Amino acid sequence: MGSELLTEEEAAPPKITYTDKFYEVFPFYLSIGMTYEQFWLEDANLAKYYREAFEMQRERANHDAWLQGAYFYDALCAVAPILHAFAKKGTKPQPYLDKPYPMKRENVKQEKKKPADNGALRGAAMFHAFAVQFNKKFFVSANERHPADEGGGMNGADN
Repeated sequence: MGSELLTEEEAAPPKITYTDKFYEVFPFYLSIGMTYEQFWLEDANLAKYYREAFEMQRERANHDAWLQGAYFYDALCAVAPILHAFAKKGTKPQPYLDKPYPMKRENVKQEKKKPADNGALRGAAMFHAFAVQFNKKFFVSANERHPADEGGGMNGADN
């Protein structure tokens, strides 16, 4: 058991004490809004919550900076056609976004659903118009009835 004893070097007190560490981090906590009384006299968990709140603020600021960069990137992409050195005369920039990016998951789902619905309706209307024009080639007589004139619209309610 004698070999398990600590040497003088290992038994020496640590070079930095808890008090030194508290004084070292104290300015940081003051900078994030904690008061002297809160840091030294109140519950130690309060410092933990201040640090967590600080991290959340940093994440939010980082996200805001990223979002601003995304908007800036979209704006540059919209004007990029006219900034090209060999752009043809009359080239116009693309329109900028008409509304902000959706932030909530429900809004993202709604935004993804809307263009698909509008595109499907527009495509169905275009196909219906094409079919009417195509069928007119085969029904030239004024007495003959068009199948498209009898209804058969997109939702089946036309008569």
